[in-house]
Amino acid sequence: MRRLNLRLLEVFRVVFETRSVTAASMRLGVTQPAVSKALVELEQDVGLVLFGRERRRLIPTEDATRLYDEATRLFTHVTAFEDRVKEFRCGQAGEVSIAVIPTLATSVVVQAAVALQLKAPHVKLRVVTGSRAEVIKAAAHHQVDLGLLHGPVEDRDLDTEIIGESEIVAAVHRGHVFERYEFLTPRDLEGHPLIITYVGAPASYLLRECFEATRIRMQVAMEANSSAVAFAAASSGRCIALIDPWPSCVIRDDRCVLVRFRPLIPQRVALLNSSFRPPSHLARQFAEELRQQMNTAAASSHFVRGTVNST
Repeated sequence: MRRLNLRLLEVFRVVFETRSVTAASMRLGVTQPAVSKALVELEQDVGLVLFGRERRRLIPTEDATRLYDEATRLFTHVTAFEDRVKEFRCGQAGEVSIAVIPTLATSVVVQAAVALQLKAPHVKLRVVTGSRAEVIKAAAHHQVDLGLLHGPVEDRDLDTEIIGESEIVAAVHRGHVFERYEFLTPRDLEGHPLIITYVGAPASYLLRECFEATRIRMQVAMEANSSAVAFAAASSGRCIALIDPWPSCVIRDDRCVLVRFRPLIPQRVALLNSSFRPPSHLARQFAEELRQQMNTAAASSHFVRGTVNST
C-alpha cells in the first residue's frame, strides 16, 4: 500500500460527513469530478470499498466507518502540529478558548483573562459558558482548548488537573440569626426553605447525602444551575442558599453573608484538556493564569484553597 495522502483522507472525511459528492465539493471549494477522483484514488490506495449508492446518496461501508474514526484521530494530531507551527510564527499573538460553568466564568476565568491580556494584548480569548456536560463535551471533542468546572471528572479522553478547591457555603440574609453561627449543619437548617444547585451537579448529590445521613428532610424551595442566581435569591431574605462561594467574589451585595456548612463538601476546580491534543503555548499560559487566580482567591477567602505550586 502506498503512503496515504492526507488530502485524499480530508476529502473522504468531508464526503463521509455530508454523504454527498456535491455537498463535499462545495465545502472543499473544488469540482465534483475532483472529489470523485479523490475517492477512487483513496479506495485504490487502501484496497477497500468505501461507499455504495442508494437513491443518489452515498452510503458508507463498515470499512469506511472504521477508516473515518482512524482519520479523525489522525487529523487531531495534524491539527496539534499546525497549532505548534502557528505558535512559532505568531509568538504572542493567537487565540485560546475555554468552556466553563457559569459560576467559574464570572469569577476565576474573567480575572485570568484580564491578567493574560495585560501580558499579551494581541491574544484573542473565547469564553464559552455551559452546563457541566457541555463543558466536558467541548473539551473532549476539541471544540475548545481548555475546560473548567467542578470535579470529579472521569473521561479517558481528557487530562484533568485539580487547580484549587472551594467548599459549599450557606448564603444567609444579613440579620438572620444564622449570621452569627460559626457553621451550619443539616439539623440547623431543618424546616428552612433552601436553594440548592441542580441535580446534575456533584455538590447536589453530596448535599442530599449529608441530609439523608442525619435523617433531616431538605425543604427545597428552588434549584438553580447558577450559583449567582441562587445567591441573588438568598439576598431577598426568604431562603438560604447552599452554594459555592464564587458569586460573592463578583456580586457585591451587603444583604447576604456566607457561613460555613458542615460536614465539609469540597468543590474541586478541575482544569481539562483533550488527551489527544496537547495544549498550545497560549493555552498553557492561560492555564497558569487560572492557577494564579485560584491562589489569589485563596488569599482573600476562607472558603477557597489554591494550588500548592504554580510554574
